[in-house]
Amino acid sequence: MDLSRFKTDTSLEDEGVWTTIDATSDAQIRIARIGNRRYRETMARRLKPYRRALRAGTLDESVTERITAEVLAETVLLDWRGLTVGDAQLPYSRDKARELLLDPAYRDFRDLVVELAGELDLFRERDLEDAEKNFATSSAGSSTGGTGSIS
Repeated sequence: MDLSRFKTDTSLEDEGVWTTIDATSDAQIRIARIGNRRYRETMARRLKPYRRALRAGTLDESVTERITAEVLAETVLLDWRGLTVGDAQLPYSRDKARELLLDPAYRDFRDLVVELAGELDLFRERDLEDAEKNFATSSAGSSTGGTGSIS
């Protein structure tokens, strides 16, 4: 097995990538990979006061959800464009991201952010695009008739 299929661009993981939310709109979010260095450090720092309760399994779920949403807003959901509430454009701010991610009414949005932030392919995108361009350039004029695959 070629391990390069698991290789990611760590700068993309930290800085984030723009991705379209769904096919029905042009709204996009810029997300960093969940579990990136800043996410891990921030989560560890924020959970430190609750270490004893975590070990004992007595930490209230609402505390964990609040901390997770706050850390996501700080380290994963980095920007957006094209998001609206009704007809009004919703400008990005870290505080607005935190507010949305904490709001139970927007739980599906939070789940989408987490899902997208965990997709390996988003953080390999530039490598794949470069490989596709190189493949197209190197195979131009080739008459082997074979098909290639990019891994």
